Amino acid sequence: MENMSIRDLAPDLILTDARITTMADDRPEAGALAIKDGRILAVGDPDDVEALAGPHTWTIRLGGRRVIPGINDTHNHMMSTGAVLNEISLYDARSIEEIKSAVAERVAASPPGAWILGRGWDESLLADRRFPNRHDLDEVAPNNPVVLDRVWNMLLANSAAMMAGDIGRHTPDPPADQLYAGRIERDERGDPTGVFRDRAKGLIQSVVPVRTLAEREMHIRTACRAYNRLGITSVAEPGLVPEWIRAYQNVRRSGNLSVRTSLCLAGWGSSMEPDESVIEGRIADVAVYTGFGDPLLRLDTVKFMPDGGVGDRTALMFEPYLGEPDNCGQFVVSEADLRSRVQWCHDRGWSIDAHTCGDRMQEMVVKAFAAAYDANPDPTIRHRIHHGYFPTETTLELMQRHQIPALATIPFLTNLGESFVSSVGEERASKMMPVQTYLNAGVRVALGSDSPVTTYNPFVGMYSAVTRKTVYGRELGLEEAVSREVALRLYTKDAAWVTFEDDIKGTLEPGKLADIAVLDRDLFSVPDEEMKDISSVLTLLGGEIVHDTLQ
Repeated sequence: MENMSIRDLAPDLILTDARITTMADDRPEAGALAIKDGRILAVGDPDDVEALAGPHTWTIRLGGRRVIPGINDTHNHMMSTGAVLNEISLYDARSIEEIKSAVAERVAASPPGAWILGRGWDESLLADRRFPNRHDLDEVAPNNPVVLDRVWNMLLANSAAMMAGDIGRHTPDPPADQLYAGRIERDERGDPTGVFRDRAKGLIQSVVPVRTLAEREMHIRTACRAYNRLGITSVAEPGLVPEWIRAYQNVRRSGNLSVRTSLCLAGWGSSMEPDESVIEGRIADVAVYTGFGDPLLRLDTVKFMPDGGVGDRTALMFEPYLGEPDNCGQFVVSEADLRSRVQWCHDRGWSIDAHTCGDRMQEMVVKAFAAAYDANPDPTIRHRIHHGYFPTETTLELMQRHQIPALATIPFLTNLGESFVSSVGEERASKMMPVQTYLNAGVRVALGSDSPVTTYNPFVGMYSAVTRKTVYGRELGLEEAVSREVALRLYTKDAAWVTFEDDIKGTLEPGKLADIAVLDRDLFSVPDEEMKDISSVLTLLGGEIVHDTLQ
């Protein structure tokens, strides 16, 4: 220590000539910041910060660009998104012909017999106003098995894929007494159309070649690069099984994990693995619990998935779906079993992240969380719900009392909003993901994407939170819109609070990790429609540059 010089105390990097939104209460705006050893050393006026420079300090002048804390997506399937980025993307498809064209292009570049995979179609956005079917795909892929996941809870397979699974007219639907019973869609003759719902997807998924560990690692690296281009520096990755966690560890060890990742184990309600003993064994065998790890890779929660979705009319509701007076969604787990499973995880030190789309299921889950807190108060556990479309008054009161945050998957309003209107009508759809109602009730909120169900782009998410417009320009509940400043806070500062990491990230202030995004345009002044086009020209993770297109 006695040999330390002034040079040793100087910053490694200074960002100056900038408009820095710190998200810190004491100094929300600044013109420069200094970084030392991966953390923020100082934030302030350019003259004051630049005076800290030593002979080896690197100074970057940003020409007045907007600087924000790194984006933290609180519900993001990063590995799966990386897979989709290497497959066919159908999120922008607006007709069956566009789907066929995308498949034909991939088939032309693939050998006969190779599996063709993709994701992102949504029948509510197709001009044809019908579901695509296997015959559509057979026209362009007669010799390649094709499997195209819908945005959520269905997939489409062609005849070659169905043959690989030995699926035909006499194939029964999955038994109704199992979780996510599912259904094979059939034509008037009883032949499968190629559309598989809920657990019936497993009939096709079981014959798709299993991705290798090396492929999963490639998917993580692909996603990291894509996320860094948009200023994303942290995610919570839900629904993992142990071998997928191994892939994350391998990527981290190789030095390629450029997005901080909070890992969430797959728990009850998974349509992929309904066996309770397997799930309990997985959680118990891990032995450690929420919080184990470090700021780059850590264990976070157990994910529950106790109901379905609104677009496919499977979320558990108090009121029926539009035009289906007998359909209020489905129970995946009884209320008694739900409480028991929540308490089981709670008593073992695990926070829970529960998928809740229907208002009835959300109330059930929040009541189970509240009962667990009452039975065993523990400030180191922070249960949360994601989606959280329709909170009741009871739900809001319990969430406020127990500080249960809502993770609103806000890009859904833009990209899936039309399917919501089709399922519950415009009036009810306008009340979905009521961010302002949550905030007014004292409920903490963070924003996320649930990518690859829809886009991982956080600026599309902020656009959704601010405008509440669907892809067709329909406004859904403007009274629930928030300002751009609030939208950014819910993607940064408040998102870090969800995972007990607000002491190390989420704001740009001395001592915090230097996770930073420099934007190509000003988030706070561009027209609404231009918000969706924002990207990062310089992204830092712990003071290290992980993306750079700065000119």
